[in-house]
Amino acid sequence: MFNLIAIPLGWVMWAIYQVVHNYGLSILLFTIFIKLLTLPSTYKMQVNQARIGLLAPQVQKLKKSFANNQQRFQEEQNKLYAAEGVNPSGGCLGTFLTMFILLGVYRVVMQPLKFILRIDSDTISKASDALKKWLENNHLEEKYLSSRPELILLKYRNQPEIFSGIEGFYDKIKDFNVKIFGFDLTGVPSLHPEGGWTTTWILLLMLPILAALVQLVSSFITQAHSRKSNPDNPSNNGCMTAMVYLSPIMTIWIGLSVPAGLSWYWLVNGVLSLIVTVLLYRYLSGERLTKINEKEKAKQLAKGPTWMQRMMEQSAQYQAEQQGRSGESNRTRYADGDDGMSRKERAEYEKKLIEAARKRAALKYGDDVPESSDSDEDA
Repeated sequence: MFNLIAIPLGWVMWAIYQVVHNYGLSILLFTIFIKLLTLPSTYKMQVNQARIGLLAPQVQKLKKSFANNQQRFQEEQNKLYAAEGVNPSGGCLGTFLTMFILLGVYRVVMQPLKFILRIDSDTISKASDALKKWLENNHLEEKYLSSRPELILLKYRNQPEIFSGIEGFYDKIKDFNVKIFGFDLTGVPSLHPEGGWTTTWILLLMLPILAALVQLVSSFITQAHSRKSNPDNPSNNGCMTAMVYLSPIMTIWIGLSVPAGLSWYWLVNGVLSLIVTVLLYRYLSGERLTKINEKEKAKQLAKGPTWMQRMMEQSAQYQAEQQGRSGESNRTRYADGDDGMSRKERAEYEKKLIEAARKRAALKYGDDVPESSDSDEDA
């Protein structure tokens, strides 16, 4: 499925490499291209989140007013969003498309032999089998040979005897430039490097650590902005806070197990994402955000309700009809709390519930049906 996006992006990666002839630099320029490609959807998502943040004070008031009536709160919140032309799920499609593209990007970055050197899958498979056999004969192991074979194969590009039985394979990979700024992107970072700590091993170890630090800083900035603009945002809860720390830990753990090309991509992507996020946060603020909000409000109101808003309205209408039918069959549902009734109205409502219960009991056991309080007052 992801080949639908990976194949055209692979040609972009190939074209970049033909110009720069460096795998690491190709990843850098390729990631910049992807950021520019996804910038419109990222911008729309950030605008939508910023507009929801502007409504946070009003949503907070609604939450206090209907603290014990969640259904009423949801109805009033949906009315507020509809009146302001805000779609709470407006960024979902853009996020999905961006994730779909990034999964294709990941495949391109992890398969340089296929997408950059244009080596066919059968040849890559034969090379993987040859390397696996050579490793077994030498009592060695490559844990990720089956899951990430192409980066592992590049790690042995200086040992032609391994691939001597595969025509033309070694000639294609021997001159593939995988170094950038002193980093060998086919090396695997380790806490216990063979031969002791050298400059190369230190640089390799820095890659996953730097990638994790950038990811952590980006999460801190995002959370701080979210708390400031929209304190009730679900991303501020404890579970999401735990993910802020868990994700960088996973980045380091995986980065210490696979060739450094993956950590280099994570680092580049993280830095570019951080830059884009900070710039959009600064751009979508103050008077400029107010003007953008008014413009987007007029545009959305002119379009009419979105499909998500229509679904919410239909759901609310269905629930109201269900409650109406329940009341007609004397199966009234009553939630104690602030439902918009005054104290006197609530007392009358409770009185009627009791009378209705007495009538049902009388009818069930054949007793005289008690007269309602309304008829007594009229008499």
